[in-house]
Amino acid sequence: MSQSSVIESLYQEELYQIPSRMLIILSRPWEEHTEDERTVLTKMLAAVKLSMASVQIVIHNDFTLDIIAPLAPTKVLALGAPLRSSDKVYEHLSMNGVSIIVADAIHKLDDVKKKNLWIALKQMFGI
Repeated sequence: MSQSSVIESLYQEELYQIPSRMLIILSRPWEEHTEDERTVLTKMLAAVKLSMASVQIVIHNDFTLDIIAPLAPTKVLALGAPLRSSDKVYEHLSMNGVSIIVADAIHKLDDVKKKNLWIALKQMFGI
């Protein structure tokens, strides 16, 4: 029996792709965010049924799809890090199969901006 036929007989079940994490892009290092800013982010994630443990956080001043491609996200929330190829903010965008929302940095979010961000998040998550 060849090695490939042994493997085929051992692993007959269908494999499933583990869903990728949502990617959060921050413009400042995590350590520079205040406890209040961290709480705001935690509450935003909880509102869409996510937790800090279920997302991946990276730091970039700005980004392109090529920069984040190795992380293979399906959803991106950029806070304070603009998307180089778009000037749209507080809108749910879809580019190359990736859902993207770009918003101001957490410390710059006032009530109006938070409401606009919530509208975009509801679109992204189908709420």
